[in-house]
Amino acid sequence: MQKSRLLAAAAVAILTIVSCPTFACGESLFRVGKGMVYREYTAPLPGNIVVVAQSESDLAFLDLLAAAGHHVTVVPTAHELSGQLANQEFDIILAPFGDRDLVVQQMSGSLATYLPVAQYDSEEPQLARQLYPEYLESNDSLKHFLKVIHKTLKHRQA
Repeated sequence: MQKSRLLAAAAVAILTIVSCPTFACGESLFRVGKGMVYREYTAPLPGNIVVVAQSESDLAFLDLLAAAGHHVTVVPTAHELSGQLANQEFDIILAPFGDRDLVVQQMSGSLATYLPVAQYDSEEPQLARQLYPEYLESNDSLKHFLKVIHKTLKHRQA
């Protein structure tokens, strides 16, 4: 009799422990039916972005945008934008602020939003602030780039 009570108490204790919700470190990253995600930044609204980039540092930075979840297409000069815009629909164009006239000219017929990237060590940021609702500076962090891109994509959906 004593043995059966002890077994019953042990069974209740085990069921109580097993049925309680458990919270493990990193549990918020796990979703049933999906894999674990270990990315520093994730784009909640992935966009289709065309970027004018030439330097190695620009290209490395674009790899981080792609790793966050955006589809990134690279063109070496603003002159080549029209070819990409004719072949594919883009949400955002990232190009140097200095190429703004050429970019706007190349965009005719495209629904993409131009996000100029101003050189931080010049007077471009002040001019960009006056001309565009959203712009980026060349020394901005990845987090800021993703924030501005997300805000632009969200505004396009509205």
